[in-house]
Amino acid sequence: MKSVRVVAGNPQFVPQNIERPKLSAGTVRVRIQAAFLPPYFEHLPSGSWQTPPRPFTPGQCAIGIVEETADPDCALRRGQSVYCDMYIEGPGSEADHGFIGCFGLTPAAGRHLGKWPNGTFAEEFVGPEHCFSPIPDGVRTPPEILCRLGWFATALAGFRRGGFQPGRVVAINGAAGLLGTSAAVVALAIGAAQVRLVGRRTSVLREVAALDSRIVVEDPDDQSPLDLVLDCAGGENASTSVALSERLRRFGTVAFVGALTARAAFNTSLLMRNSNSVVGSFWFPHELAADVLALIAAGTIDLPAFRAETFDTDQIVAAMKHSVQHSGGLVHVALKP
Repeated sequence: MKSVRVVAGNPQFVPQNIERPKLSAGTVRVRIQAAFLPPYFEHLPSGSWQTPPRPFTPGQCAIGIVEETADPDCALRRGQSVYCDMYIEGPGSEADHGFIGCFGLTPAAGRHLGKWPNGTFAEEFVGPEHCFSPIPDGVRTPPEILCRLGWFATALAGFRRGGFQPGRVVAINGAAGLLGTSAAVVALAIGAAQVRLVGRRTSVLREVAALDSRIVVEDPDDQSPLDLVLDCAGGENASTSVALSERLRRFGTVAFVGALTARAAFNTSLLMRNSNSVVGSFWFPHELAADVLALIAAGTIDLPAFRAETFDTDQIVAAMKHSVQHSGGLVHVALKP
């Protein structure tokens, strides 16, 4: 079958034909319809991250059709559309989390990466049963758009871990990125009174703000009070994150779902006096995917504004370049085997 591979000694992805993956106990075989290709994947073949043993098939969030299950009592059925979540971790609280066909967050993730090396950038994917979420019949979104689901779910998890309540004012830092724009739509879906966008690409922010009158693009000197900050920003500048935290109302929260690499110098005295919280939120529990799909099925998460540029797996080098140069905002890249 056609696939994308990461091979030893090659700094780029390689299209290859490989054998079909075999079923083992507790697994499901899915025929891939579309898989999300985030810009940061360009660093995966370089060897700077902890990855599965090479060669392996990379992959991220995907939409597919169930082909067969190893367990005859599996709740999934042949022909069913499913969302594939690459996140994997062991039981308990040990830090051993990572992503199938991708990378590990801690050294202990190596055992998962070794057991599940191959991801969704192929015609078929075989993974553990718990990684698949059925797509409700009411969801008519094309697979190349719906494969972005992990970014909506990451935002929803951040809001929940931040104690979001309907009717509150939310600010999104890094709002022009893939995660930030996804978060803006999720915030509306769960009942935010106002969503304030903070980011560098003004044209993207204005495009997102045009989706709904409750979305506002912040000016540099805005000081309006906030109930929750969802920080989706990356990079080495934490000053905006700190400034937004100082605008929180009493009992407000800043929730970090992005990838800032700089330390943030918070005014801890102000946080204490206002009973504010600072929380981190990485990815989401598997069951949260079903909640996002329910919001999509109900029409509360509105997806027509999102756009996908699609590439065949044979075009992986061009697809990766395109994702790095053009992904962001409402636009992303998807692979279609």
